[in-house]
Amino acid sequence: MGSAGGGRAHGGRRSGAGLPRGPQALPREQVAAHQRERLYGAMVQCVDEHGYVATTISELCTRAHVSRRSFYEHFPNKDECLLATYDTVIGRLRRRLDEAQSPAETWEEQLEAYIRTLFDAAGERPDAARLVCVEMGAAGPIGVRRWAQGAERLQRHIVAGFARADGPGTVPDPVARAIVGAVRRILYTRVQRARTSRSLRNELAGLVPDLLAWIACYHPSPEGLPMRPRKRRASALGAQLGGRAPGTLSARGLSGERGLPRGEHNLPRGFVTHNQRERIFDAIANLTARRGYPALSLDEIATEAAVSLQTFYTHFAGKEDAFIATYETGHARAMAVVNQTLLRQKSWIGAVRAGAAALLELLACEPSYAHLALVDVMIAYPHMAQRAHHANDFYAGLLDLRTPRDSPTPLPSPVIAEAIVGGVFELLHDYVLRGQSRRLPELADHIVYIALAPFMGADRAWQAISRG
Repeated sequence: MGSAGGGRAHGGRRSGAGLPRGPQALPREQVAAHQRERLYGAMVQCVDEHGYVATTISELCTRAHVSRRSFYEHFPNKDECLLATYDTVIGRLRRRLDEAQSPAETWEEQLEAYIRTLFDAAGERPDAARLVCVEMGAAGPIGVRRWAQGAERLQRHIVAGFARADGPGTVPDPVARAIVGAVRRILYTRVQRARTSRSLRNELAGLVPDLLAWIACYHPSPEGLPMRPRKRRASALGAQLGGRAPGTLSARGLSGERGLPRGEHNLPRGFVTHNQRERIFDAIANLTARRGYPALSLDEIATEAAVSLQTFYTHFAGKEDAFIATYETGHARAMAVVNQTLLRQKSWIGAVRAGAAALLELLACEPSYAHLALVDVMIAYPHMAQRAHHANDFYAGLLDLRTPRDSPTPLPSPVIAEAIVGGVFELLHDYVLRGQSRRLPELADHIVYIALAPFMGADRAWQAISRG
């Protein structure tokens, strides 16, 4: 990644050091620029060492050798400092990527130069890569949106690169966005577990050939494959898979009341406990989708779930514990729905198609949970986002389904299954982030195409989808 405050700057002075005390010969604008650069470097260092949530303004000021007053002259809060640091890192990376491109190269060579430059930058500065690829969600919705803006730019670059290829054809927008998601997941997982800059650089470099082969399998797009998803009517299937409207994890009782009847009753204790937990999950999903995880309070959860705080604490240790349990419960139900669907299929292609459709229908009729699982889990805390990436490995396992009749050609590398899952997650994330959860089933054809093409080739994959 492009450095932010790293190395040496300003005539050989270490970028983390402050300017000499006393009267300065430097113009005020240059002093301010030097301070901002040091704050960028401090932010990268602090986030790398113990994460954004644990980083404090006091620590940033100490490391950057600036006063709190100077900090607030530049930024109104810590989030704005993070965003400015991100913009600086991305700006320098973008210039480096532009320099790596050559009009004399083929589109394949340009794509390889782009991926290698991106991976080299991450390997050289894993601390900056961690800020960009792992920690931005901790800044809340604004951090997620900033990353999404960068993803859109990268998507446009990929589409433009394919357009320069010889002959007709390009790739659909959803496929280009999936490529962005694949790169994002690969960087995220490697940066998370990297021990040294050298190990990260070597591992990423080793993935380039297989990743490029995966990307190339989607070009050119087959004739008839739409460039954008076709709008569809809501399926009746979704109404059967979800909870009570509008998109919740639990069904409403016949009385329509949120809680159980007050006073003495003969309900079994296990039923009462289950019902209380379901209402808490329901409340967390709806409140989080409405206002975001950072604004979520225990009082609101208890009120929405029609339980007391004392009852809440009999089930969960706190807000984070309840949030994780809500995510895990929804994910378990999604796996159950997909697995039940797969059991009814007789072919590998049919299983991939039916499994994808079932998942999309479930998420479409559970928009609150979809937002929690695809957006808010990336915001809450980085370790929660890591849990979401591990959960997605279940969907990668769907690609390993085999039957003797239609067993596809094995994938040349495990990273391709990882790339497919990362790409699909990015598509779903983008739809939900733009408030289009109810329209997720529109993505079915493109998602199945993304999953099938590496095994079967682009043309055969689209033919299989077209046959229904």
